[in-house]
Amino acid sequence: MMIAIKRIRGVLLMFLCALLVFMTLLTVRPQVTYACSCVIPAPPLEAMENSATVFEGTVISVAKPSGIIQSSADPMQVTFQVGARWKGDLGNQVTVSTAQSGDSCGFEFAEGERYMVYARGAEADGNLVKGNEEQRELTTSLCSRTALYADAQEDLNELGPGTGGGSPTAPPETAEGDAPSVPVDNHSATASWLLYVGAGAGMVILIAVGLTWQRRQSNKSRK
Repeated sequence: MMIAIKRIRGVLLMFLCALLVFMTLLTVRPQVTYACSCVIPAPPLEAMENSATVFEGTVISVAKPSGIIQSSADPMQVTFQVGARWKGDLGNQVTVSTAQSGDSCGFEFAEGERYMVYARGAEADGNLVKGNEEQRELTTSLCSRTALYADAQEDLNELGPGTGGGSPTAPPETAEGDAPSVPVDNHSATASWLLYVGAGAGMVILIAVGLTWQRRQSNKSRK
């Protein structure tokens, strides 16, 4: 009778350990990411025609989403100090939304850097900025012509001088030997499920070891 009770107690202990590991993984599971594939962007004039606004500006803040469980597609809010404008009615500052990771076609802006930005309005999505029924959210992505200002020579040549912001439309200086920028085609995907496979295998091994130990203890008791 005592042997049977000990055996049941050991099995329950192994089950509780496995359950604890599984619940821990559910709480701190890794970030979910996706792959991004972009076609070659349209030429500058066509891209401007298809955009709600086109401007150059310097990033003054990047607000990323918070929380333990996140997706690479979750939006982050990037605020710019606006220089020259080519299209759109903009103030001195503007906030643009993009996915927080390039894996989901988000443009990964860096604070303090200067960019040429092609932003779309959200008319198709109907996303309104809170507190302002007239203003719609601006979005951009890795698949647009948005780029570092230093890489925007072709755009500046075709679009000509912008308005406002002093004289920010002067062609950017490029170092000799610099290769021209090329469109990004990101086919990488994060295989986060490998962690779960490994965790599952670990739980199976843990249970097997526990049952083996329990059997040996039972054999010793019989002897």
